Amino acid sequence: MRKPARKPARKPVRKAKPAAPAAEVDKPVKFRQRNRPEYASDAMAETLRGLGFRYAFLNPGSSYRGLHDSLINYLGNRDPQAVLCSHEDICVHAAQGYAKATGAPALAILHDLVGLMHGTMAVYNAYCDRQPVVVLGGSGPQDPKLRRGIDYLHSANVQGELVRPFVKWDDEAMTPEGICESIARGHKIANTRPKGPVYISIDAGVQEAKLDGAIEIPDASLSCNQAPPPPGANPDAVEEAAELLIRARNPVITGGRIMHRPEAARPLRQLVEFLGAAYVEDSNSNCLPTNHPQNLTGIAGVVAKADVLLAIDSTDVTMIVDGYSSRVRGQVGAGGGGTKIIDLSQSDYTTRSWSRVGGKVAPTTMQMLGDPVVGMRQLIAALKGRGRRNRRAAAAAEARRKRHARAHDAFMRAQQATLKKRWDEVPISPHRFVHEVYQAVRRKPWFLTNRGHRSWPVGIWQFKGCGDYLGHSGGGGVGYGPGAMIGGALAARDQGRFAVGVLGDGDFQMQSGALWTAVHMKIPLLCIINNNTSWYNDEQHQVEVAKMRNRAVENAWIATTTRVPELDLATVAKGWGAWSEGPITDGDALAAALKRGVKEVDGGGVAVLDVRNKTR
Repeated sequence: MRKPARKPARKPVRKAKPAAPAAEVDKPVKFRQRNRPEYASDAMAETLRGLGFRYAFLNPGSSYRGLHDSLINYLGNRDPQAVLCSHEDICVHAAQGYAKATGAPALAILHDLVGLMHGTMAVYNAYCDRQPVVVLGGSGPQDPKLRRGIDYLHSANVQGELVRPFVKWDDEAMTPEGICESIARGHKIANTRPKGPVYISIDAGVQEAKLDGAIEIPDASLSCNQAPPPPGANPDAVEEAAELLIRARNPVITGGRIMHRPEAARPLRQLVEFLGAAYVEDSNSNCLPTNHPQNLTGIAGVVAKADVLLAIDSTDVTMIVDGYSSRVRGQVGAGGGGTKIIDLSQSDYTTRSWSRVGGKVAPTTMQMLGDPVVGMRQLIAALKGRGRRNRRAAAAAEARRKRHARAHDAFMRAQQATLKKRWDEVPISPHRFVHEVYQAVRRKPWFLTNRGHRSWPVGIWQFKGCGDYLGHSGGGGVGYGPGAMIGGALAARDQGRFAVGVLGDGDFQMQSGALWTAVHMKIPLLCIINNNTSWYNDEQHQVEVAKMRNRAVENAWIATTTRVPELDLATVAKGWGAWSEGPITDGDALAAALKRGVKEVDGGGVAVLDVRNKTR
């Protein structure tokens, strides 16, 4: 491959490496261990510790100043440790990312009404993404004698009503014991599948009340305070689904939210291989290894050719079968045709009247309403019994495995050919961009926190399976990426993994302040900004509307691009304390910059690269 001409890159901005280990960040002085709670907020803090929260993502506010003090001066800022964020949106998105990376509930704390309003978009994303985020919000005081003037402006009757349409549960208890019980109950509800966020108001006056004596704190070890085991599917439904799959001529399997569950990797692979099924990833998911010979993700028409489709924990089954209007409204896709569709999920348990999350009613042949991992194990047991009695089915599965392997290999060769063809493009092609980033981290225990939604060529980055990647925002709210990247990177740091994230320039612009949290908390992170200097999705919409109306497509850039002037995102990153470099416009310069960035992260730092890419 010919080397492109180098363009001078700006001198990288280097920051000092961490002077102290992460455990020493924000360590309180004059801390004295106390034997029992002295104030109501001490009991609340002790409840949070008992439930296993390691971190509390927060933006400070006077409405929870009592709890804030208890976290620092009663618990010593450990378990949970306060993680300061510059915006409430970042707080909740960081908790969402941390929950996805760990599989455990995560904690965010917000200032009364105004803080909750700022964080509402993130709460909605967590709801659509089904992540167990426990959101605490200062409120009140309800007692008028305790209110300052600002409390009337910033508090409401039943504050949780603001997010009630898109949380699993909310509460507003009015006694110390009641609030502690609500926190424990909210933790259990958030962690019960299908998981999701909860919101609990904690009255400012109650927080600051001095306790007269001992207070009962919920015991998190009791089974009544723990999430129940996930339920299996109806046995008759399992048998019916197994029969459909074993008789299928061309079965196809798709995987969705199970990508966040490492325990799903083995049963998914067993199902795919036993049936000889073609496999296709659900939208923006990664569940099966990229190099698996039956992984046909990226090949057009695979789902359309299925006679039986097993959709495992899909975000929207109708979207998988192309059942919606195209960008030209009213032009509807095939919608499944004669395909028999099996939906293995708990999606019907999450239906709410306020939101259309999950899409239209899918043309399913049958539903296996149960936990997807439990359901896969049930299916495997039922299929193996049938397989032993059906030699013809076993031979057909073997033939399909060979056919799919040939298609997989041909697609991978085609992607490598495209990479070679587009190697020298300036700005950098998506194929070269993803290739260079992957090459920079592939020998490390990498964990991908974010990636491009539409400009990510399949097959270049080699995913290993479930648990490699945080996935999409859930609700499609821009501004999710920076916060989720920080939450995921914090979990990766504690797990001994190398965090890498690819952000769009719009996402970065909205919440770049998340970088300060990473630098302050000493969270090693490699962040690459996929910068096309455009809100490109909307620029494309303007092109399409102009074409439909026979108007000037040349004006699509107006109010959709950030090119006059171009934003200096590397300097923005520097302002938040990160090491930064860019803009980078050619592939060779990117490869060299990535080496420098990786070295910075290996030393415990936060490295940001501003890279100018082609969108397609």
